[in-house]
Amino acid sequence: MRRAVVTKWTLGVAALLLLSACQPASQGERSPPLVRVETVGAVDHQEQLLLTGAVEAKAETPQAFRVGGQLTVIAVDVGARVKAGDLLAKLAPEEQQADVDAARAALTASQSQLAQAKATLDRQNALWTQGLTTRSSLDGAQAAFDTATSATASATAQLQTAEEALGYTELRASADGQITRRLFEAGEVAPAGSPVLILAEDGPRNAVFNLPESALIDRSPDQAVEVALVSNPEVKATGKVAEIAPALDPQTGTIEVKVAIDAPAEMVLGAPVIGTTGSLPHKRVILPWSALWSSDGKAAVWVVGADSSVAIAPVEVAEYTTGSVVIAGGLSDGQVVVTEGGKLLTPGQRVETVAGSAP
Repeated sequence: MRRAVVTKWTLGVAALLLLSACQPASQGERSPPLVRVETVGAVDHQEQLLLTGAVEAKAETPQAFRVGGQLTVIAVDVGARVKAGDLLAKLAPEEQQADVDAARAALTASQSQLAQAKATLDRQNALWTQGLTTRSSLDGAQAAFDTATSATASATAQLQTAEEALGYTELRASADGQITRRLFEAGEVAPAGSPVLILAEDGPRNAVFNLPESALIDRSPDQAVEVALVSNPEVKATGKVAEIAPALDPQTGTIEVKVAIDAPAEMVLGAPVIGTTGSLPHKRVILPWSALWSSDGKAAVWVVGADSSVAIAPVEVAEYTTGSVVIAGGLSDGQVVVTEGGKLLTPGQRVETVAGSAP
């Protein structure tokens, strides 16, 4: 009987041991998950700013008449290439022609009076030498001659002015270049000095961009800007900021920035371009995308403590780039960050680490 009891007890213990062996290991008995890690070290980094704009001439000159009048001809269209002295537009010349005719008639009359005054003076001089005239008559003839001479000079100047005004009814290009805007049409009245056309002069070119004000913070105007054609990014030029508008555009809320470039021939006026420039260097931590996590809707990473347990560390992201993320704050040099294997981690969990990038 005693032997049967011992046998039953032995079988019961064996069954319990077998059942225990079939149960899963407790949380404390599991092997810690293997994660890939990277030790943080801040490096100098320039954040890249991408700009969109267009090519413009450095010098754009308004083309305006010196006299006002009705436009009869506009000889060029927008986009036309012109040389200095080429005819651009004409005004109706009737008023100026009438002034020329009147000035010419006045000059003819004054020249006739001058000829008569000279003849009188010559005669009085001859009589004076013969003692046949008085001093008063000679002085009167001299005064009349001087008056006629002055009147003739004045009439000559008036004719010259009238002829210049007649010439001003033709608008000619002030320099070689390209017409970029047309502000009046034939038949309209163009006041003196009002731009009729805008001429983009040949020579240096600018890449012009409109930026939000925040984009100018932490950037030096001496920094290089790489400019490339949108249609062909292989066509490039390098420039520096030449001009920053003093105020925001009230309609767009942006600031106009002009970058002086040595433009290749393919960068024609109006061509859309992309500009790239960097910020001033700052200490930043650069991690692979796989390291970035989210905590309460904010960017975070897993950090590994000295006891091999993990914790969530909120971070400030400065920039997202291809394959990596630039961290501006939240991490210190020497911290160990999980770069792979963090999807199923929980705070306080212990991990086994392997350093370096994935093969």
